[in-house]
Formats: sequence, C-alpha cells, structure tokens
Amino acid sequence: MELMLGAVRIASLLAFVSLATYFDLFNKKNVPVFIPYAMIASGIVLNVATLDFGALVSASIVALLIAAVGYVVYRTGQIGGADVLVFTGIALLMPAPPSPLIPAGTGMAFNYPFVFSVFVVSGFVALIGLSLSYAYPILRGVSSGRVKVSLAQAAPAILLSGTYLATVFVLTQMCAVFPGNRCVVSTPQGAVISLLALLAGFLMLFKDEISSRMVEWVPYSRIDEEDIVALDLLKPSLVKRLKLGPVLTAAEMGKLKKSGLKSFPIYKGMPAFLPYILLAVIVILAFGDPLAILFSG
Repeated sequence: MELMLGAVRIASLLAFVSLATYFDLFNKKNVPVFIPYAMIASGIVLNVATLDFGALVSASIVALLIAAVGYVVYRTGQIGGADVLVFTGIALLMPAPPSPLIPAGTGMAFNYPFVFSVFVVSGFVALIGLSLSYAYPILRGVSSGRVKVSLAQAAPAILLSGTYLATVFVLTQMCAVFPGNRCVVSTPQGAVISLLALLAGFLMLFKDEISSRMVEWVPYSRIDEEDIVALDLLKPSLVKRLKLGPVLTAAEMGKLKKSGLKSFPIYKGMPAFLPYILLAVIVILAFGDPLAILFSG
C-alpha cells in the first residue's frame, strides 16, 4: 500500500507540475487555476489515505505556511500566483522526500520537507538560467557604452559578492590550516557557493537594465489580469491617487482603465519560473537532494 501511494505521489507530482509548466511557457504564463487546485486536492486525498494523522497535520501546516507567505510575496509582484499554488501543492503531494531513482551520493539526512529542497534548488537553477539569458546582451551593451552602471548601483553588488567570496575563501582555507578537523566548507562546496555569489552579484549589478528589458508599454487591450505593472515608471502622483498595487487584479485593471493613459508599463517579459520548478523536481526525484549531497562533507 505504501509503495503504491508513493508511486501515485510521484506520478501525480510530475504530471501536475509538467502540465502547469506547459501553460506557463505556451499560454502567456497563464496557468488555468484548476491545475494547482486539483494538485492541492490530490495531495490532501493522498495524505488522508495514509491514515497517518501526524503526517497529515504536518503537511497541512507546511502547505498553509507556504500559501500564507507566498501570498504576501505574490502581492508584491515578486512571484506568480500559480507558482505559490504549485509550491503549496508540492508540499501536500510530496510531504517527505522519496528515495531517489539514481542516488548520486549518500548525502546528509536533512530533516526538512521535500518542497524546501524544490524551492531552494529551483531558485539556484533560476539564478543560473537568468544570468545566462541576460549575460550576452548586457555585456554587449556595456562594451558599446549603451549600458552604464553608477557607483551607487555597483557598490551593493560588489559588497555582497565580495563578502560571500571572502567568507568562502577563509572557510575553505581552514581545511588546509587545520587538516585534522572536518572542513567547514570544502573546495567543491566553496566553488559552487562562489559561482552562485558571482551570479547573484551580476543580476544585482544590472537589475535596472534587466528590469527595463522585461517591461513593455502596451495598450489596455493587451493587459491581462495578474500582469505586473512597473509602478516606478508611472507618475508617483498617479500611483498615489489611484492607489495602484503592482499585481493587476480586476479592481486594479479598472483603475488603469479610468486613468486616461493610452499605454502602460507592464512586465510582459518576465521569465516563466515553473520550468525551473519542474527541473528541480526531476533532478531531486532522480538523484536526490543536491543540497544534502553537496554539504555531505
């Protein structure tokens, strides 16, 4: 019974996340709401079927926390509503990490929900994907002089990346200075952390340029519900008068329609995030938690 439920969980997880990803990529990032809702409902049914009240309560608490925190972040325009619901569905469909299909290493037995691994790994993959997507056009713009960065823009990125790199260097050197002790951060771990720090610094350094590439001025007829509006490109007096929020609900769209503007700055070029979630799910199911493997010592 347990093996069958495990197989159903994995199959359902892959099917729902794949379907949501398809719509995220090929339906203008509009994921039909029935997909994540069906995912959440399936997770609840499977948890009830286990007859494990403790596991049911634990998974429900994690899912509620994700939904609550995710909603707050969603209202700021930092993440899509479908992404929040999918993460909530993952928390219910796969409360605990299953045994990987092809174990890549022993790793550490981290006692945290499967969805946490998916969230972190998808974030890392997105960091790499976004950096690769924008590296060439931005560096080309820098070389041509079109893209410029002020000292005020560069300082936070340099400080953040520099702090991480310096900390990682010191921690990795402890392995050489104290060879008899267990390394705090090994050389491979330090290399991965340093790469992520550099990529994060790159995105932070050119965040204004990246944001401008995502924004498109469009007429009202091309605006969709749950689009993100670039409030910083509108007059502050207009934003204050209309009490506009970044996420365009039906109410917010009604305000835009009455604003008298002919076009609006909308983040039409925001990258889809669900493909990164799907990739993280596949990697973790196939090889295990990369975090546990990386920090296994």
